[in-house]
Amino acid sequence: MPAETHALLSIDQHLALTQTLYREARLLDEERYADWLELLADDVHYRMPLTARRFRADRSAALAEGPGYVFDDDKGRLGLRVQRLESGLVWAEDPRNRVRRIVSNVEIYRAETDGEATVHSVIEVHRSRIDAQQRRLTAGRTDLWRLEGGSWRLVQRLIQFDHPVVIDSNLNVFF
Repeated sequence: MPAETHALLSIDQHLALTQTLYREARLLDEERYADWLELLADDVHYRMPLTARRFRADRSAALAEGPGYVFDDDKGRLGLRVQRLESGLVWAEDPRNRVRRIVSNVEIYRAETDGEATVHSVIEVHRSRIDAQQRRLTAGRTDLWRLEGGSWRLVQRLIQFDHPVVIDSNLNVFF
Protein backbone atom coordinates (compact mmCIF):
# COMPACT_ATOMS: atom_id res chain seq x y z
CA MET A 1 0.00 0.00 0.00
CA PRO A 2 1.29 3.47 -0.76
CA ALA A 3 2.00 5.77 2.14
CA GLU A 4 -0.91 7.95 3.11
CA THR A 5 -0.58 11.65 3.70
CA HIS A 6 -3.20 12.07 6.46
CA ALA A 7 -4.46 14.98 4.37
CA LEU A 8 -8.19 14.99 3.93
CA LEU A 9 -10.07 15.02 0.65
CA SER A 10 -12.51 17.78 -0.16
CA ILE A 11 -15.87 17.20 1.50
CA ASP A 12 -17.44 16.42 -1.90
CA GLN A 13 -14.81 13.79 -2.73
CA HIS A 14 -14.99 12.35 0.78
CA LEU A 15 -18.76 12.00 0.56
CA ALA A 16 -18.61 10.51 -2.94
CA LEU A 17 -16.03 7.93 -1.90
CA THR A 18 -17.95 7.03 1.26
CA GLN A 19 -21.10 6.54 -0.80
CA THR A 20 -19.10 4.36 -3.21
CA LEU A 21 -18.07 2.09 -0.31
CA TYR A 22 -21.70 1.69 0.75
CA ARG A 23 -22.82 1.16 -2.85
CA GLU A 24 -20.15 -1.49 -3.30
CA ALA A 25 -21.47 -3.37 -0.23
CA ARG A 26 -25.04 -3.19 -1.54
CA LEU A 27 -24.04 -4.40 -5.02
CA LEU A 28 -22.31 -7.41 -3.49
CA ASP A 29 -25.25 -8.10 -1.12
CA GLU A 30 -27.57 -8.08 -4.14
CA GLU A 31 -25.16 -10.30 -6.12
CA ARG A 32 -24.84 -7.64 -8.80
CA TYR A 33 -21.32 -8.79 -9.57
CA ALA A 34 -21.06 -7.26 -13.06
CA ASP A 35 -21.84 -3.84 -11.56
CA TRP A 36 -19.29 -4.52 -8.79
CA LEU A 37 -16.60 -5.38 -11.34
CA GLU A 38 -17.25 -1.96 -12.93
CA LEU A 39 -16.10 -0.36 -9.66
CA LEU A 40 -12.69 -1.99 -10.01
CA ALA A 41 -9.76 -0.42 -11.83
CA ASP A 42 -8.25 -2.56 -14.59
CA ASP A 43 -5.06 -2.89 -12.50
CA VAL A 44 -6.85 -3.85 -9.27
CA HIS A 45 -4.98 -6.03 -6.76
CA TYR A 46 -7.28 -7.76 -4.23
CA ARG A 47 -5.52 -9.62 -1.41
CA MET A 48 -6.31 -11.43 1.81
CA PRO A 49 -3.07 -12.75 3.33
CA LEU A 50 -2.95 -15.60 5.78
CA THR A 51 -2.26 -14.49 9.32
CA ALA A 52 -0.53 -16.10 12.27
CA ARG A 53 -1.25 -15.40 15.91
CA ARG A 54 1.62 -15.05 18.34
CA PHE A 55 1.94 -14.74 22.07
CA ARG A 56 2.75 -11.22 23.24
CA ALA A 57 6.06 -12.47 24.63
CA ASP A 58 7.12 -13.35 21.10
CA ARG A 59 9.24 -10.33 20.19
CA SER A 60 10.18 -11.54 16.73
CA ALA A 61 9.45 -9.23 13.88
CA ALA A 62 5.78 -8.97 13.10
CA LEU A 63 4.69 -10.52 9.88
CA ALA A 64 3.45 -7.76 7.65
CA GLU A 65 1.63 -10.44 5.73
CA GLY A 66 1.34 -14.15 6.30
CA PRO A 67 3.12 -16.92 4.43
CA GLY A 68 0.43 -17.12 1.78
CA TYR A 69 -2.89 -15.78 0.67
CA VAL A 70 -6.53 -16.74 0.85
CA PHE A 71 -7.06 -14.32 -2.06
CA ASP A 72 -4.40 -12.77 -4.27
CA ASP A 73 -6.40 -11.72 -7.31
CA ASP A 74 -6.21 -9.33 -10.21
CA LYS A 75 -9.25 -8.24 -12.22
CA GLY A 76 -9.07 -11.31 -14.44
CA ARG A 77 -9.15 -13.71 -11.50
CA LEU A 78 -11.93 -11.72 -9.81
CA GLY A 79 -13.90 -12.01 -13.05
CA LEU A 80 -13.38 -15.78 -13.03
CA ARG A 81 -14.61 -15.95 -9.42
CA VAL A 82 -17.72 -14.02 -10.45
CA GLN A 83 -18.29 -16.33 -13.44
CA ARG A 84 -18.01 -19.32 -11.11
CA LEU A 85 -20.59 -17.86 -8.70
CA GLU A 86 -22.95 -17.06 -11.57
CA SER A 87 -22.56 -20.50 -13.18
CA GLY A 88 -25.15 -22.15 -10.93
CA LEU A 89 -22.65 -24.91 -10.23
CA VAL A 90 -21.55 -23.69 -6.79
CA TRP A 91 -23.60 -26.05 -4.66
CA ALA A 92 -22.80 -24.15 -1.44
CA GLU A 93 -24.65 -21.13 -2.87
CA ASP A 94 -27.81 -23.08 -3.70
CA PRO A 95 -30.20 -22.25 -2.15
CA ARG A 96 -29.01 -18.68 -2.24
CA ASN A 97 -27.25 -17.48 0.87
CA ARG A 98 -28.35 -14.21 2.41
CA VAL A 99 -25.37 -11.96 2.89
CA ARG A 100 -25.24 -8.47 4.42
CA ARG A 101 -22.13 -6.37 4.62
CA ILE A 102 -21.70 -3.62 7.17
CA VAL A 103 -18.93 -1.15 6.43
CA SER A 104 -17.83 1.01 9.35
CA ASN A 105 -14.94 2.95 10.91
CA VAL A 106 -14.23 4.55 7.56
CA GLU A 107 -11.15 6.79 7.42
CA ILE A 108 -10.28 8.45 4.13
CA TYR A 109 -7.01 10.24 3.37
CA ARG A 110 -5.49 11.72 0.26
CA ALA A 111 -2.81 9.38 -1.12
CA GLU A 112 0.59 10.60 -2.29
CA THR A 113 -0.55 10.47 -5.92
CA ASP A 114 -3.07 13.10 -7.03
CA GLY A 115 -6.53 11.66 -7.59
CA GLU A 116 -5.98 8.70 -5.28
CA ALA A 117 -7.20 8.06 -1.73
CA THR A 118 -6.30 5.59 0.97
CA VAL A 119 -9.32 4.20 2.80
CA HIS A 120 -9.28 2.24 6.05
CA SER A 121 -12.49 0.48 7.04
CA VAL A 122 -13.93 -2.40 8.97
CA ILE A 123 -16.29 -4.84 7.29
CA GLU A 124 -18.64 -7.23 8.98
CA VAL A 125 -20.18 -9.91 6.77
CA HIS A 126 -23.32 -11.65 8.00
CA ARG A 127 -24.02 -14.82 6.09
CA SER A 128 -27.16 -16.90 6.53
CA ARG A 129 -27.03 -20.33 4.95
CA ILE A 130 -29.70 -22.99 4.62
CA ASP A 131 -32.03 -22.92 7.65
CA ALA A 132 -30.15 -21.99 10.77
CA GLN A 133 -26.52 -21.67 9.78
CA GLN A 134 -25.34 -18.15 10.39
CA ARG A 135 -21.83 -16.81 10.30
CA ARG A 136 -20.37 -13.46 11.21
CA LEU A 137 -17.06 -12.70 9.54
CA THR A 138 -15.09 -9.56 10.29
CA ALA A 139 -12.05 -7.99 8.71
CA GLY A 140 -10.16 -4.75 8.46
CA ARG A 141 -9.54 -3.34 5.00
CA THR A 142 -6.98 -0.96 3.61
CA ASP A 143 -7.87 0.23 0.13
CA LEU A 144 -6.43 2.48 -2.52
CA TRP A 145 -9.09 4.16 -4.66
CA ARG A 146 -8.44 6.21 -7.81
CA LEU A 147 -10.65 8.89 -9.34
CA GLU A 148 -11.17 7.90 -12.99
CA GLY A 149 -13.57 9.78 -15.26
CA GLY A 150 -15.35 11.32 -12.28
CA SER A 151 -15.90 7.98 -10.49
CA TRP A 152 -13.91 6.22 -7.79
CA ARG A 153 -12.34 2.88 -8.79
CA LEU A 154 -10.82 0.36 -6.41
CA VAL A 155 -7.11 -0.12 -7.21
CA GLN A 156 -5.88 -2.12 -4.22
CA ARG A 157 -7.57 -3.91 -1.34
CA LEU A 158 -5.72 -5.54 1.52
CA ILE A 159 -8.11 -7.55 3.71
CA GLN A 160 -6.97 -8.35 7.24
CA PHE A 161 -9.21 -11.24 8.24
CA ASP A 162 -9.86 -11.31 12.01
CA HIS A 163 -10.17 -15.08 12.17
CA PRO A 164 -7.11 -17.35 12.29
CA VAL A 165 -9.03 -19.99 10.35
CA VAL A 166 -12.01 -19.82 8.06
CA ILE A 167 -14.97 -20.33 10.40
CA ASP A 168 -17.33 -21.23 7.59
CA SER A 169 -17.32 -24.09 5.11
CA ASN A 170 -16.09 -21.75 2.36
CA LEU A 171 -15.33 -18.14 1.54
CA ASN A 172 -17.48 -17.55 -1.51
CA VAL A 173 -17.92 -13.93 -0.54
CA PHE A 174 -16.09 -10.77 -1.46
CA PHE A 175 -15.02 -8.45 1.31
